[in-house]
Amino acid sequence: MHRYEYTLMNALKGGKPIGIAELLSETGMKREELLWAVENLLHRNAVEAERTETESVELTAEGQSYIAEMMPEENLLKKASVGKLSVSSLKSKEERIGFQWAKKKGLAEISNGIITLTHEGEKAIKSGTEEGNALRSIGKKPESYFSLIESEKQTVLNLMGRGLITIKKKREISWVKATPKGLAELSEERQADRIDALDKGMISSGSWQGREFKPYGIDLNVERSNAAVRHPVRLLSRKLKNSYLSMGFIQSTGPIIEPAFWVFDSLFVPQDHPARDLQDTFYLSNPGKISISGEESAEMIAKAHIESWGGEWSKAEAEQALLRTHTTNISVRNIRKVLSERHEDTGSGGLPAKFFSIGRVFRNENIDYRHLADFYQHEGIVISRNLTLSNLFHIMISIYRPLGLELRFKPAYFPFVEPGVEFYAYSEKTKELIEMGGAGIIRNEITGVPRKNITVLAWGSGLERILLLNDSSIKSVAELYNGGIGWLRNRRMI
Repeated sequence: MHRYEYTLMNALKGGKPIGIAELLSETGMKREELLWAVENLLHRNAVEAERTETESVELTAEGQSYIAEMMPEENLLKKASVGKLSVSSLKSKEERIGFQWAKKKGLAEISNGIITLTHEGEKAIKSGTEEGNALRSIGKKPESYFSLIESEKQTVLNLMGRGLITIKKKREISWVKATPKGLAELSEERQADRIDALDKGMISSGSWQGREFKPYGIDLNVERSNAAVRHPVRLLSRKLKNSYLSMGFIQSTGPIIEPAFWVFDSLFVPQDHPARDLQDTFYLSNPGKISISGEESAEMIAKAHIESWGGEWSKAEAEQALLRTHTTNISVRNIRKVLSERHEDTGSGGLPAKFFSIGRVFRNENIDYRHLADFYQHEGIVISRNLTLSNLFHIMISIYRPLGLELRFKPAYFPFVEPGVEFYAYSEKTKELIEMGGAGIIRNEITGVPRKNITVLAWGSGLERILLLNDSSIKSVAELYNGGIGWLRNRRMI
């Protein structure tokens, strides 16, 4: 037995029912300690108890305000009794509420737009309204509620319906009595002299040696506790970040609202590419345009577009404001920064340069179990010399393996890489390979540097899709962003 249980059972050893107040006095225990012991012993059928239900009444904040300044309908009746009061003159919320209740109760009526008192209204001016009198009585003496609920039940129910008073019900234990099973358990406990908790004195003196320890009761009913739980996307983001940092990558961040230049043009996406269409990209009206006049690489990018794709390159098209569709807008800035600092020198100092980013992206997607219009994406780049697809696959496998994913690759086309690949991971739930994202070697048209001098590896994928694969409790990515937190509280901690 726990020491609280042992103390309580000693007080109940006579076998007679004892009230809670008497037990508190006799045992010297705190109320919460005593009730904790009672509940545990009830669970083991070591005691029996009688529970009684009690009610208490409280005025709400609104009810309290009416105690001080009268009910809204009483205030209205008072104003109407001293002069002409038109319906159109009722400006405040309280005045309108007062008129509605006065009319509903038959205390006032309208004649030619003027509020006049009825006979009942005249009486209420002198003696108060039924609900006002009941509210004041309860406010002055809460226990008067119990007599009012018998004699003026509807009036009290009206006060409850108006949210002016609240009734709280509480179940309390009135008395406790030891059962034969509990008395036998007490006798065994005395003989066993078991330890329920180690303290500093026992450890220093060694008095615990040779004695029996009380076993933990893991099947006891306890009050539910909602521990703080991190969102699975946040947990995955942290795990992924640690995977990158352990390999020497540097984390980068960038803006969500961008000109099309950084999201599409700088990545060699043609200005007539379907990815730029409204059905795929969210364009903004305020701001509708973000200037790129100060961008040093704009001229090089424009030249690459004209020479490779033909036709004209539109600066106005490149300055359209939009929500980024990927985090590569961050990566391409890092590429430009590293290459501009190096000035295409032939040395190898500062390389390889390795960057990663994790952030929200937006696409005008058709929503299904693995697609959202607003989701998180991560991506990485490595800038160095003489890198190949073999290097890319090795790096990606090393990053994803700690997440429990084994990757598969197949050739694919993306405007900003050549060669390009899609990568997949196998889902035990759906028994299929799920596409994770794209990867490849950044094109010379983007870097502006021949590949024999500099190679840039790049890859990226959505975080939510990774969760679909390694968390069997998640059936759809939409579950991760529903309005409630019940699903989060009920998730397994590990």
